[in-house]
Amino acid sequence: MQEIDQEMARDGKQGVVVVLRGVARLTPKVLRMAVKLALKALKRITMPLKIPGAIKQKQNAEHHGKQTVKQLARQNKGLQSIDVSKETIGDFEKVARKFGVDFAPYKVKGENTIMVFFKGPDVGAMTAAFKEYTKKLEKKAEKVPLRQRLAQRKKERLAAKEKLPEIKPPVKAMPKGPEL
Repeated sequence: MQEIDQEMARDGKQGVVVVLRGVARLTPKVLRMAVKLALKALKRITMPLKIPGAIKQKQNAEHHGKQTVKQLARQNKGLQSIDVSKETIGDFEKVARKFGVDFAPYKVKGENTIMVFFKGPDVGAMTAAFKEYTKKLEKKAEKVPLRQRLAQRKKERLAAKEKLPEIKPPVKAMPKGPEL
């Protein structure tokens, strides 16, 4: 077994693994065991070293899009904020993602608003995103709900039906045919 490990360590760097050497008969059990050993040895060879600084560096990596206020503040770009109502925060998030703005929503206790923090350099993108967001809100305000529209049409049909006089169709005499 040590021979195989040593040979794999030597050849594993080149991408070649010699699993069997001089075996006349190969059973599935032996093959499975050999492959497991080969994979284990490759993992040992190719496993990166854990560097404490790398973990810290990953924590300090810059986030994008929606994030916490703490993550946004760590980026040291200066923060600005706007207020958005709780009911429409979903619409705002969609628009902000579309414009690539890094933002952090923060719930204000006791109020029906959410403060949205964003980076100082993103002011131009944030302005454009906020304009589109307000247009979306205006469209929503103008739009009449479907049930309300259906109820209105029903009332109009009933009113139109009541205004029309009832017209009776003329009665035609049936032609007489031969009697049976």
